[in-house]
Amino acid sequence: MEQTPSRLRLEAAHLWSKLTGRRARARAAAKRGFAAALARLGPDDVAVDLGANVGEFTRPMAETGAQVFAFEPDPHALTLLRRAVAGFDNVTVVPAAAGIEAGTARLYRKTSFAREPDRATKSSSLYAEKRNVRTEDALEIELRDFPAFLAGLDRDIALIKIDIEGGEVPLMEALLAAPVAARIGEVYVETHERGLPHLAARTAALRAATRGRRNPTVNWDWH
Repeated sequence: MEQTPSRLRLEAAHLWSKLTGRRARARAAAKRGFAAALARLGPDDVAVDLGANVGEFTRPMAETGAQVFAFEPDPHALTLLRRAVAGFDNVTVVPAAAGIEAGTARLYRKTSFAREPDRATKSSSLYAEKRNVRTEDALEIELRDFPAFLAGLDRDIALIKIDIEGGEVPLMEALLAAPVAARIGEVYVETHERGLPHLAARTAALRAATRGRRNPTVNWDWH
């Protein structure tokens, strides 16, 4: 794959972050923050897992007693997710991707999906240009208008976890501009600009725009 100047700058920044320990420290702080956020959840709260995948984080959210909405568009992951949260009547599985408007989209799976579907499903993305996906055999999946979905809830949203393989950028741009943002407590986001360099500038702008912000507070170093 051609190494463009922007990609080289991203890789250099990533390497420097690893060498200096900044990345590890940021991730550790995010992990502690997320654990603390989970500990604060209770039956009166609402939590949302975007990119719930096989339920690794949906289940701990559910165990708090909070009302949990788990979004997952990949059919293979959905089967495993439903199995993971079976018995939790406080979990609503939403078989769709979170977007900025309602409709449909194409979902691209990781190149290794045929060999290791349970593991590879974590990398499914709406971006065909993501480095580790194949464009053949893309799936048509449902998109939900996420800001509208949140606005329709009858309670404030205590916690949102977002790991949607690049979709976090347009989603957060729209969400932060929507009135419902004031009803959100904490958001933990995993970013994917290394695999999608064209999103790097927008990701950096979002980081800057949310620095020091409340309602929601946003952590961009999740996982």
